[in-house]
Amino acid sequence: MELKARIRELDNQARAAAAAGEIEQSARAILAALDCERRLAATGPQVLQLIKPRA
Repeated sequence: MELKARIRELDNQARAAAAAGEIEQSARAILAALDCERRLAATGPQVLQLIKPRA
């Protein structure tokens, strides 16, 4: 999946930036990865679509 690959890429960028002492760049990559994780979690069925109204 495209988002999973992007998360891995951002994780690697964040680790490399942190190792180089570039804290701001590392933090930006971490926040971007968290955003991707949030979007990935939202790709499943929505709860409201699973609830059936009573007749």
